[in-house]
Amino acid sequence: MRTLEKIFPGFFAALGITLAATWFALVIVGAANMIVHILFLFFAAFIFEIYSSNQEYEANEARRKREMEEVDRMLDELKHDDHEEMIHELEEEYNL
Repeated sequence: MRTLEKIFPGFFAALGITLAATWFALVIVGAANMIVHILFLFFAAFIFEIYSSNQEYEANEARRKREMEEVDRMLDELKHDDHEEMIHELEEEYNL
């Protein structure tokens, strides 16, 4: 999974550049008609959507990891600290 996470952004950047270069070459040569423009826009939107979904997935994973670390830290504090003091701090923090 780590390898895919490293390859994924580079792969879609290369795919996007290749697609844009092909479209630009067709425009210069004059072979690009309306269907080529529509296909280019479709594929560009599709690549962007997949890349955005991957970025959202990575952000959610990072947020979940931070939340789990926070829970672990709080559990460690519960094991080692005074429970009454921690309850009081949490009540103050969350205005309970």
